[in-house]
Amino acid sequence: MKKSIFYFLHASVIIVFILLIALSATRISAYYKEPLFFNIVDSILCYGSFLGLIYYSYWYFIPQFLINKEYFKFILGLIAIIAGFTLYFNLTTLFIATVLNVKFHVFVKGWWFGIAGYALTLGAAGTFFRLFVQWFEDAYDKIELEKQNFKSELSLLKNQLNPHFLFNTLNNIDSLINENSPNASKALNKLSEIMRYMVYDSQKDLVQLQDEIIYIQNYISLQKLRIPNEDIIRLSITGDISNKLIPPILFIPFVENAFKHSSLKDKPENRIEIRIDVMGNELTFYCFNSVASIKKDKSSGVGLEIVKKRLKMIYKNKYSLSIHNNPKEFIVNLNIKLI
Repeated sequence: MKKSIFYFLHASVIIVFILLIALSATRISAYYKEPLFFNIVDSILCYGSFLGLIYYSYWYFIPQFLINKEYFKFILGLIAIIAGFTLYFNLTTLFIATVLNVKFHVFVKGWWFGIAGYALTLGAAGTFFRLFVQWFEDAYDKIELEKQNFKSELSLLKNQLNPHFLFNTLNNIDSLINENSPNASKALNKLSEIMRYMVYDSQKDLVQLQDEIIYIQNYISLQKLRIPNEDIIRLSITGDISNKLIPPILFIPFVENAFKHSSLKDKPENRIEIRIDVMGNELTFYCFNSVASIKKDKSSGVGLEIVKKRLKMIYKNKYSLSIHNNPKEFIVNLNIKLI
């Protein structure tokens, strides 16, 4: 749990008790026309006992027995607390009534069963307070752990996908250089932009949508270097993509998967089609590829699973993802509400 939230919860409890002390002392002192100081001492001893019982339950009793699932000891301890607090409180009220000589006190007549009820109520309040904080801490720790896991998985995804792509691209650029092609310099610039995006921008939580699209465009351009017929690859962007934010490297695993498992031979049935459409704050990503009759490696499955986890964590119920996979085609439809 963040310390700020932790301090806020405990400060709220203490402030409530201070207000109760002030209100009780002021009202009783005015009604019975007694010195305010005596009634303040009276209220501090009473409500301070209540607060003490709550925090005894919170700091020691609940963690020691209930959270550790020692239920029998918890029940015995609860009975002991009720009996002990009842005795303590009645002796305290007797002291208040005798020494401070105040005319009014709720339990001055020794309401034993009333005190026991208060002890049970306050013990339950401390229990629920502790369990609530424990639940909050566990939920927060779980979210933080998931974030760390996603960061690790994202790094793993980069390490798995980049070397294969880099190896092929460098080979293609080397061929262009040997041919003295003017496209060699352009290809090197695109590769440089891709690597810069992967090293720097991908470390951010959110990036500009147009930067992510430029990354995809550069990636596709470099892939086209090894394809005889570039027309089998189609990319279309529609809508206003400016000033829109998305998590980095959200779409590229789908794109890389399409190239990795497609047959890029120049045949009518072979194609890769990618569409990105933005309407207001909604984005639709569509990716289609014909499937080659080759055995798929495990890295693509890992990449897609990481994307699914990221979508679930970041967008929760503000996205929809459908994947259609059969021996001839692989289709991805993703719809998200932009942040």
